[in-house]
Amino acid sequence: MKAKALPEVYDIFDPQEPLSGEKLREYYVNRESPVERLSGILKVTKKPLKYLFVGSRGNGKSTELNKLSELVKDTLLVIPFSIRERLNLFDVEYADVLLVIGAEIYEKVSEQVELSKELNEYLDSWSETVVERVEEKQKGIELGAGFTAIVELSGKIGTQVTTREITRDVIKPRMSDLIDAINKIIADAEEKLGKKLLVIIDDLDKVNLEKAEELFYGHGAELTQPLCKVIYTIPQPLLFSNKIRQIVLQYFDGHEVLGNIKLHNRNGEVSSEGYEVIKEVAQKRMNEDLITEEALSSAIEFSGGILTEFIRIVNNAANIADTEGRERIGNEDVERAITEIRNDYIRILSKEDSEILKSVSETKEKTDGERFQNLLFSLAILEYSNGKIWYDIHPTIKAVIE
Repeated sequence: MKAKALPEVYDIFDPQEPLSGEKLREYYVNRESPVERLSGILKVTKKPLKYLFVGSRGNGKSTELNKLSELVKDTLLVIPFSIRERLNLFDVEYADVLLVIGAEIYEKVSEQVELSKELNEYLDSWSETVVERVEEKQKGIELGAGFTAIVELSGKIGTQVTTREITRDVIKPRMSDLIDAINKIIADAEEKLGKKLLVIIDDLDKVNLEKAEELFYGHGAELTQPLCKVIYTIPQPLLFSNKIRQIVLQYFDGHEVLGNIKLHNRNGEVSSEGYEVIKEVAQKRMNEDLITEEALSSAIEFSGGILTEFIRIVNNAANIADTEGRERIGNEDVERAITEIRNDYIRILSKEDSEILKSVSETKEKTDGERFQNLLFSLAILEYSNGKIWYDIHPTIKAVIE
């Protein structure tokens, strides 16, 4: 349903909510994306492929992965979940990720089929050993019985520090057994369902570069052990690590990059195609008379082609206009929303950052070092492609550094 008044714009343009379900069917806009090609590969091969999915924060990866789920759901049993909703992204280890993968697969599969008696006995026996050790180390915790106790345990490690640390101590020496249990569940489920499993793990792109390297370079072998198809999101700066090629070649079948929507070519020439994509996002979500043409154009321009930034600008501008008694968003409302974003950057940018930003703005080339990667992670620097990759700075901060 399109917004017909400004309060509805505020609700529908939610920068925290990727499109899924009915909203995906109603609001989704086709864009240049690797998911069509990737879905084709996943549907035709029987191999347990492992892929990395990369892109700038906020550029629509979660929505595209939800689109991918829709494209393959008739062929594969899709098990998507957000790691952010299950674990603490500031303190996440490979053992946590694998435990949650096992729990998610078990829960989803159990809804579809009844696992064999022999498998349930095996899972109960393995789970009993783990649960006993955890309960010995953490007095007062009660986890129940069977593999459902492991599911319950996986739900506690995201928020309970002590449980998380104890669980790691217990699970890590038994990692091969956990992976074996996961693979037995996968094999039994795929045989009974007559289709392969695809696990999609979103929001790992939100961990910092150091943590990402530890997970995928240090423990890529373990993370690729489940014998089903798996897609992991990873932080875009990991592509600048000299270890990424080793990670992909050694453990993964490939990586796919979701590019930012390009509003300008490298030479500054306007890319009308990019503007039309983002304009359609607005047109699908609200009546055209709720925003002036000038305001819409400005919101698109200052989004830098990052969908979440555009949605955030419209969301804030709608709130400003509605609070001040206007019936549609004007350019002054968009300018105030843009100023809020600009001020956020002013608070965090250092003099050294400003020098890097000036260089990128002038040359459209990357610089070396961790600071460039941090600026890319924060969206102060944005990556685009005209066949060859190039860079620019977020349009809201151009006036600050020039």
